[in-house]
Amino acid sequence: MARIRVLDPTAAPPDVDPDPGPDAGTLRGRTVGIRYDQAWRSWLWAIDEWRPALEREGATVRMWQARNRVGDEAERTVAELADFAAGVDVAIVGLGN
Repeated sequence: MARIRVLDPTAAPPDVDPDPGPDAGTLRGRTVGIRYDQAWRSWLWAIDEWRPALEREGATVRMWQARNRVGDEAERTVAELADFAAGVDVAIVGLGN
């Protein structure tokens, strides 16, 4: 009987830095920004969980929806992002998926 060789098409996982970064400290009295977009519907589910939890900790939550990064809307998006970043103490900008 002939032998076959099965090739695994998956790539090796990337090296991951386990350091989560600096501790945000207490959230009471701070503004936590959540940047989300429509490309990942998972954002809406995460926000449904995170927003009430952050508010229970005493944070004010500010939302910002990322929009187009090209064309006529790009300048507006960049300006909104700058305003969002300047108006928060801590920002959640990714789902880590």
